Amino acid sequence: MTNAWDVAKGLAEKHAQTGGIFVRLANNGDKVTGVFCGEPFAREVVWTGEHYEAYDPKNPEHLADGKRPSLRVAMNFYVVAENAMKVIEGGSQWFKDVLKLRDKYGLGAWSFEIERRGEAGDPKTRYSMLPEEKLGDEVRKKIAATALHDLPNVAGGDGTGEGATQTPAPKDGPIDVLTATALVARLKALPRAAVDGVLGELGVQRVKEMTMAQAARANAMLDQLTGGAGGAGVEIDPFA
Repeated sequence: MTNAWDVAKGLAEKHAQTGGIFVRLANNGDKVTGVFCGEPFAREVVWTGEHYEAYDPKNPEHLADGKRPSLRVAMNFYVVAENAMKVIEGGSQWFKDVLKLRDKYGLGAWSFEIERRGEAGDPKTRYSMLPEEKLGDEVRKKIAATALHDLPNVAGGDGTGEGATQTPAPKDGPIDVLTATALVARLKALPRAAVDGVLGELGVQRVKEMTMAQAARANAMLDQLTGGAGGAGVEIDPFA
């Protein structure tokens, strides 16, 4: 007979992983499927003996006892099963694997399954990352309508994400002038067909109709595109 305590523990761990902003893969075999969104936020951190904190080369405590800074990289990660934008974070090898996925598949075109390989506390823990499926229109639209987290504010902290899980996502609202101006400049460097494709994905006809969340998604989409022709032939309507 199944132990009621074991069942309760399993459910508690499940909800701990799905709650909050950060993706939690705490145990061997834990996995999540989602889409990498936006740009990475990288920082160097040091272990104080109790927690991580941002590395400061001017801090004598960070230079003592042969301490060496390590890399932590955070990214926005749309978890498909939860229909929610979260933050996923890893170290140097983890990010190298993300770069391989970007170069081979393109992060904006696929969802990926990430699985933990290693028990809790095992320093040899690694994460396998495999393409799950190409994104359909429905998932793309959901992602476009979901705000990205402000990574420096959410993931800055102590390098673990602890204490930051209650930080809310940035408030959405109409696109501001500075953001619109910068986005228009990027779009004008593309052929009209590419501009129409980006706007169509977001469900708008003009940049000024976007929300800040849609603008963030537009910039992420543009990051995935290969530079095309200049602004020649691009009509002014989308940028009015």
